[in-house]
Amino acid sequence: MATNDGIQTFAETVVSKITNEVDDQQSDAIRQYLSKKTAWISPNEEQFDALVNLLKKRLDEGHGEIILEIGTGVTDAESPGLLIDEMEASVATLKSMQAVLDSEVQLLREKSVSNNTRYINEYLIRRHIDQEDFMEVRVAVTGNVDAGKSTLLGVLTHGLLDDGRGIARQKLFRHKHEMETGRTSSVGNDILGFDVQGAIVNRPDTHGNQALDWTDICQRSAKVVTFIDLAGHEKYLKTTVFGMTGHAPDYAMLMVGANAGVIGMTKEHL
Repeated sequence: MATNDGIQTFAETVVSKITNEVDDQQSDAIRQYLSKKTAWISPNEEQFDALVNLLKKRLDEGHGEIILEIGTGVTDAESPGLLIDEMEASVATLKSMQAVLDSEVQLLREKSVSNNTRYINEYLIRRHIDQEDFMEVRVAVTGNVDAGKSTLLGVLTHGLLDDGRGIARQKLFRHKHEMETGRTSSVGNDILGFDVQGAIVNRPDTHGNQALDWTDICQRSAKVVTFIDLAGHEKYLKTTVFGMTGHAPDYAMLMVGANAGVIGMTKEHL
């Protein structure tokens, strides 16, 4: 004969099983909903919360920033794109999540499909970060001598075009013999800062040698890309290897000169 405790335990087990089955069914329904390209068009409260949780998870995985594509889905991948009114409704939903996510939403690019009747938009979503903190990405720049590594970094970080005589790379050189020869012989560093909306904050100092104020850039940036400018000459290979290993870069950028191709130290760095 079953006791009251046994009946209660059995009843709790049945209720728990039914609840789990209902939750699983709801989870499946939500997963199917999130996989549709129309998920952002006028969601109900439950669907809105699911979208917020999805973005929170992706922001955590992306260390505070992600690129979201609206207008594509998994279940309807064969017919990408949204009509103009559908896209406007989807963007309104995304914009309404900014406060909940404590983030900024910025349009990166938009493209049209199906004879310009449907649209796909990409948005940068970046969390607000305390003024004392920022995300950092380190990029080691490698390649053969005269491939244009220092010139490219000078253009990117100082916001000026090269004059064909090395004015851009002069911004990065630290030693007199580097300025005279035009070749990097040491490990150089420069930074490129982005605010929460994805805009560049680098502004060269108007005094002295137009040097960048790293403190000011870091204070106004939500994300900082640190470029590690490495020597390309075979003579400085040990210095280059030291810079690669000692600075613990997240990415490596291999520069290939369009006029020379993959030659010399390019193969060694690769």
